[in-house]
Amino acid sequence: MGKQMNLQKLVYDFRDAIETAIENGESGTFFRKFPTGQCGQTSDMLAQYLIDNGFESIVYVNGTYYGDEWNDRWSHTWLVVNDQIIDITGDQFKYHQEPLKNNVPVYIGLEKKFYDLFEIHQSGKHKHFGLDCRWSNYYELEQCYEIIKKYLNDI
Repeated sequence: MGKQMNLQKLVYDFRDAIETAIENGESGTFFRKFPTGQCGQTSDMLAQYLIDNGFESIVYVNGTYYGDEWNDRWSHTWLVVNDQIIDITGDQFKYHQEPLKNNVPVYIGLEKKFYDLFEIHQSGKHKHFGLDCRWSNYYELEQCYEIIKKYLNDI
């Protein structure tokens, strides 16, 4: 299996494992709210999973969308791997109006139209090295990641 095909399988399997955990009643705010407001945490855990599976060049990207109205501001996070955008929470925008409407649960590709809507700040883009025990939310992420991995083993 080529690296690209493997990347697609890993990414789709990760999203499927999260959905299975939710269907099985896993508790915690992450699973209860997914995908809404969970793009950063999900990207962190997905980055760790990709690292665990041999991927090294992973970039974490966070941007802000500024609409025409003062309260029309949204942030979003995704990964870039091998120059491809990897986003498994874009469907949190499925109820938004154009141009922010997005109902794609898993996106892997080069098309940047949706992602170009977000202004990337200087600190919003960096190489990802996996989950870090120095993070304030590390233990919560590690616990969620272990639950997700349990379901990945069943796929």
